[in-house]
Amino acid sequence: MIRRKLKHYLGEEHKLAIDIDKEILKKLKRIADRYSIQYALLWYIHVRSSAGFSEIYKVYKYLSDKLVRENTVRKQLQMLERKGLIKKQGNIYVTLVDPQEVMDLFDKERSRAGRVGATLRHLKVKEKALKTSPGLVYYAKKVVEEAQKLIRRGRRAVALDIITHTLLPIRENGILWLWHKDVFIYYEPKVKQFRAVRSEEIARLLRKLGFTEGIMILHVLGHSEASKIIKKIFSRGPYSWPWARSISYGLKELGLLQETTNFKIQLKRIDSRIELTLWDLYTKEILTQYTINWKYETPEPLKNRNYIVATVLGKQHVRKEIEEDSYFSKWKAY
Repeated sequence: MIRRKLKHYLGEEHKLAIDIDKEILKKLKRIADRYSIQYALLWYIHVRSSAGFSEIYKVYKYLSDKLVRENTVRKQLQMLERKGLIKKQGNIYVTLVDPQEVMDLFDKERSRAGRVGATLRHLKVKEKALKTSPGLVYYAKKVVEEAQKLIRRGRRAVALDIITHTLLPIRENGILWLWHKDVFIYYEPKVKQFRAVRSEEIARLLRKLGFTEGIMILHVLGHSEASKIIKKIFSRGPYSWPWARSISYGLKELGLLQETTNFKIQLKRIDSRIELTLWDLYTKEILTQYTINWKYETPEPLKNRNYIVATVLGKQHVRKEIEEDSYFSKWKAY
């Protein structure tokens, strides 16, 4: 058994050495160790211009230093496809972006945490048929009515913060940075990434409430008061925030929140002014630019810096069953 494994590894490495420069393999190994194997695969496909599954599978086995099932590699490639970073053309994979431009999407610690979560989810014994609960309609209406009351009282920042953390999939400490047309771009400190979602309905609602497109960080000024109101609306103690955020996942299941494309975002703090530039990750076309005067503490990720350029992930990157387990199930009835 041990002899077969040794033969397997030595033979595989020898075959790889013939097809791929040893220096490239060493660089890929360093990338995998520092970031993730998934990111190393993206680099490999990019360097080769295109690659078939069999050679990607060999590279993956070399990088992992252990026996790997083909299905494991296929799942990694599917995740890269869902993120909009590669495309499958027949039996060949090609990259859609320069890996250097999306380095911020890959984090070693976050990858490990994801594997732990996946292991726990696989311990489920059985699935149950679910159907949508009318509670979603009740709480969504409650949120909108509360926002309308706050706006009538001149508490616009509080109203915007409540909408931000309920109708949009933004965590308690997340920041809504931009609203442009029907696209909403936000930053999640927990994963240290920018995300994007599209919703014509929420854009229409914000216009009716008197908000205008642009940099939306005003909501952080009303967060403390909004937090108390959210806890009052949901009345679930420490679980009020997960329930609040789950509304957006209920809306997503109904098709009212959708994925969008991937972007690049640039933020600059110049004295008391913040400048934001957004462009398409693939075409490099500048889509919009906004500037606001801001005399308060700057939200993350610009809190302790004056400049940042980051990738905005707008593609669906999480498997649907994961969302169903954690958020959709709150608006289902057995």
